[in-house]
Amino acid sequence: MKTSSVLLVCMLVVTCSVWTAQGRRIEVNIDDREQEDVETSVEAKKLPGVCWACQWVLKKVKKVIGPNATAESITSKLLPVCDKIGLLKSLCRKFVKSHLSVLVEELTTTDDVKTICINTGACKSKELMDQFFFSGDEDAQIIINKYV
Repeated sequence: MKTSSVLLVCMLVVTCSVWTAQGRRIEVNIDDREQEDVETSVEAKKLPGVCWACQWVLKKVKKVIGPNATAESITSKLLPVCDKIGLLKSLCRKFVKSHLSVLVEELTTTDDVKTICINTGACKSKELMDQFFFSGDEDAQIIINKYV
């Protein structure tokens, strides 16, 4: 019996040592609401569908609201449009809720959908991409700018 207890303790120590050496850890999150409050602009950089979803939603809203829309009418149209987007519905709702004031303000301007999505951080601007890729000049040096 003593041998099995000593063996069990040794196995536990070795297992914990390997587990610690590999840097693994388990994080348990009991509160689901905390997970929903993730900043959407961070998600926008990680998930490829955010730019497309932003443009899709804003095109639909622009068609419905017309040129002389009020802030109230825009607000009332934004979230219901997310219900029609399918698999990106929850992502759309999070994005709209976290950027609601900016979206309402932008939709009252004459900016196009792509510009609004760039201003909210859902899409990357073409100018930023042009800094990474040069066209035409084969002898041009490649300069990589890192944006954090």
